[in-house]
Amino acid sequence: MTAITHLPSSPLVASGLPLSPEVYRRRRLMVSVLLAVTVFAVSMMGGELLGRVTGVPGSTPAGAAAEPVVYVVQPGDTLWAIAERISPPGRDIRFTVDHLEAVNGGSLLRPGQRLVLPSGW
Repeated sequence: MTAITHLPSSPLVASGLPLSPEVYRRRRLMVSVLLAVTVFAVSMMGGELLGRVTGVPGSTPAGAAAEPVVYVVQPGDTLWAIAERISPPGRDIRFTVDHLEAVNGGSLLRPGQRLVLPSGW
């Protein structure tokens, strides 16, 4: 004959004593931390993969973000032509022309003149 044993309703450790609330608290904390790290890693990897698929790069490296861009004016250049070349897609070109005027101190350009622009222009 086989004997049927009754298992207690609370979890037991090897010594037969129930686990303390502190043990449960630590386990919940570890599960929460692991879940947060997993979500963070998946979102970072997902963003990079999505950027590679769509052709939009990830974030700009910190060192490259602070470097200004120097544009040397060529003969025949106008503020509008320069603004068309340096404006990011989707930005209103009039905003860029206004910015170039402010950087230049007016609308008059001379060949060889250097226009210092913040990065991202």
